[in-house]
Amino acid sequence: MDIRLLGPLQVLADDGTPLPVTASVPRAVLSALALRAGQVVPAAELAAQVWVGEPPGGAGAALRGGVARLGAVVPGARVRDVPGGYLLRADREETDLGRFQDALRLSRELSARAPARAVALLDEALGLWRGAPLADLDDCPLRVLEQPRLAELRLIAVEERFELRLALGEHDAVMGELTAESRAHPLRERLARQTVIALHRCGRTAEALATVRRACERFADSGAGPSAELRGLERAVLRAGPRPAAPAVRRATLARRAVPGGNAAPSAAFPPGTATFVARGLELGRIRGRLTNAVAAPAVCLIDGPGGVGKSTLAVRAAHEVADRFPDGLVYVDLRGADPRNPPRDVPEARLLLLATLGTPGKELPQDPAAAAAFYQERLRGRRVLLLLDNALDAAQVAPLLPTEPGSAALVTSRTALTGLGRGHHLHLTALTVAEAVTFVQAIAGGAAGRGTRREWEELVTLCGRLPLALRIVAARMAARPCRRVADWTAVLADERRRTDELTADDLDVRASLMVSIDQLAAGAEPDHQLAAGMFPLLGAAAVRSFSPGSVAALVGCGAGEARRALDRLTDAQIAGSPRPDVYTLHDLVRSAAAWQATRLPPERATRRLAELARWYLGSLYRVNGPLALPEHYRGRYRAGADRFPGGRLFTSVDESLPWADEVLEDVIALAHQLAAPEYDTGDELAGQPLSAFALESVRALESYFGTRLSWRAQRRLCEITLEVGERRGDRFARAVAYGQLGKAAGQQGGGIRGVELLHRGIALCRSVGERTEALAMTLNLVPCLGSSGRLAEAVDVAERTLAEVRAAGVDEFRPQIINNLARCHLYLGHHATAHDLLSRNYETAPLPYERTIAAGVLAEYHLEVGEFEEAARWAGRALSHAEEQPFDPFVVAQQRTWLAAALRGLGREESARAEETQAQAILQDLNSRENSHLRVRSEERYSI
Repeated sequence: MDIRLLGPLQVLADDGTPLPVTASVPRAVLSALALRAGQVVPAAELAAQVWVGEPPGGAGAALRGGVARLGAVVPGARVRDVPGGYLLRADREETDLGRFQDALRLSRELSARAPARAVALLDEALGLWRGAPLADLDDCPLRVLEQPRLAELRLIAVEERFELRLALGEHDAVMGELTAESRAHPLRERLARQTVIALHRCGRTAEALATVRRACERFADSGAGPSAELRGLERAVLRAGPRPAAPAVRRATLARRAVPGGNAAPSAAFPPGTATFVARGLELGRIRGRLTNAVAAPAVCLIDGPGGVGKSTLAVRAAHEVADRFPDGLVYVDLRGADPRNPPRDVPEARLLLLATLGTPGKELPQDPAAAAAFYQERLRGRRVLLLLDNALDAAQVAPLLPTEPGSAALVTSRTALTGLGRGHHLHLTALTVAEAVTFVQAIAGGAAGRGTRREWEELVTLCGRLPLALRIVAARMAARPCRRVADWTAVLADERRRTDELTADDLDVRASLMVSIDQLAAGAEPDHQLAAGMFPLLGAAAVRSFSPGSVAALVGCGAGEARRALDRLTDAQIAGSPRPDVYTLHDLVRSAAAWQATRLPPERATRRLAELARWYLGSLYRVNGPLALPEHYRGRYRAGADRFPGGRLFTSVDESLPWADEVLEDVIALAHQLAAPEYDTGDELAGQPLSAFALESVRALESYFGTRLSWRAQRRLCEITLEVGERRGDRFARAVAYGQLGKAAGQQGGGIRGVELLHRGIALCRSVGERTEALAMTLNLVPCLGSSGRLAEAVDVAERTLAEVRAAGVDEFRPQIINNLARCHLYLGHHATAHDLLSRNYETAPLPYERTIAAGVLAEYHLEVGEFEEAARWAGRALSHAEEQPFDPFVVAQQRTWLAAALRGLGREESARAEETQAQAILQDLNSRENSHLRVRSEERYSI
């Protein structure tokens, strides 16, 4: 297969036959997947690229439809619906973009030793372009986002090709083409500089000077301003005079001659390149672009990123690739800002080492600091050297070492962004993509075939955090043990607390590398830095994956403001990430280092801090329900819970509380699982209960949330933990709560028979411990489960007995729900008048939106049953209006829309009926996809809860 994106979209079969992908949505979906061929694209991200806003019928349904149409055209099951999103199964060479990127990468590898071959590769790569990429897609976010990025990629290749041809002395041959490209892209500074250099080398010095002056004016008018390189180019041309400069390729031998003072260039101390370097192609291109033509002014590239992300490897690779542009040498110094065993170098020591590499003995360096600084810059003057200042600690360490005269350049790597320097091009490195990481490991480990599936390789690199340092260690160990399969290594790395123990080999140590930044914070004088270092082990003590200032304040025992400032210090040091305001996360390997440190905390301290975190979560979870309109039984429970756990977040609206609960749900489950261990069965940390009761308290606090969101999988996991702890501790009430919620969820998912069994267990246990009101609340859910199981007469009997008991117990708030379910049973038994009477009176007296919605919906169902379609449509519309009064159970909303569709169809309004059915199906498809369920609603169903 051949997918061509670099122009109008074309799809060719293996034999070259065009495949008819003509519809707009499948074309956009295929383009989005082909741009990331072999990678999973999350469904939400894919939808956001294809449509502006929500597509008709919902994004989930529309995507599945588009993918299904693609599957009918593209052979070999290439387009797949996989967990987490969608995937195009294609190799890089099966897209023109992949072939272009490969050629660009290879040309860069060959540029220093075989520039003519590198030019040929770029000619071939640029020949793949057939016009504007994605030009024939309809207006969609994908085209808006990707067209500029792809156009930028092409221009980078064009500029690199001109660079190589100028280095080969082909300035006359490229003059016309270069001038045309420069005119077409007047704000591409690199093209402007190349044009000036080519004009000068062609002997057209006057034109070169006029061109550089016009370019400076143009960039000034644009607001961006000309760079120092461009401003200095005029002086460089004037200094060179009318004689054309020698082509760079003729100076390549200068990179091997002795520099003044006798040292070779690159210096013997300069690190060698890495043969297994992969990925980072765009980053390399950006660095090369900044370092090119540093004759005009000193270029400075600042590369930052977390420990182990490959900053130094990238910088060394980039330096070797541009070595021919710096004939007076490549000079290296490790500033030791990330050395776990040695302190950072001070400026005088680093300056001394750099001068020694440049051939100046240390005895010649003046003792006076100001004189030493001037002496250093004087030794750089007139030379074209590239300094690699590796592992910088901060801007103060770097600033005095940077060159100040045109001709030289500097590459600086650091863990923090050196924003205080005031000059330099910043490049932030993050972890490799999964595909890049797999390629990296396989390149070093060798023998990838037969050692594991693609999924196993992806799991392995994910456990390594996709950090090159960790990947290199694992790959080296795999290479030494070729008989072991990938699964053997994932099993070893699965234990988070032992993972960093495994990622050590010879002088490579992931944990030591990660801990450098923590040690530096601990040594700082600022309270925020010391608090950040001190909280790090506690972040590893808790099983949660994300943190907020509030949760960390509880965990650490400080104020929320202090916690926020300390978390920001961790983020500045690239130890933590902050994907959204007030949300902080730890990279997987950083988490492993924190978990390792947590094992060294005194156990009683760790338990005490975990208890504070658990109380904070429970206070927040109980308060999630504050803005919801609920029966008094539940409101009272949640108020009492908030009183028992006074810490935690406050919420003023459901738009604030429910999304927060969505976001922290996985962390709540993880903490519940951690605290369910038998060692937490003693104590009274949770308002008189042990920490192992956290799951029980959580599931009680979230019952209304689960009913609104229908997050069945999360609910089941919490209930299973609650059951496990309850059975071990002999806690019958905990078991009752778990059985009750599991039974309700089973009924909601269509498992009425299973729901009846579980609810009977829960009700019996509640009554055995004197929890009569809780037993009645569970019975409310038993009635619809009996009805959906076909046991309508039994459901009526249970409902009537429960109604009598509710009246006797004085809990009238349960009556509306019982009556709605009782009326529905009568409706399906054919007792139409009884059902209508119960529902009408119930609708008039029901106090809450949920109860009014159900009553109105069943009245719509009643009118459908007797053929009164106008009334059925009116009641279904009223039910949907009530459902909009607050966030609502999506299944009930889908059911109301289905009844409305049936009523509209009965009135002959087929188009409107189909629109309602489409919306109902979209709701169900989203719910089923999220919860791995198979729910459906049909207007002829006799009973659904």
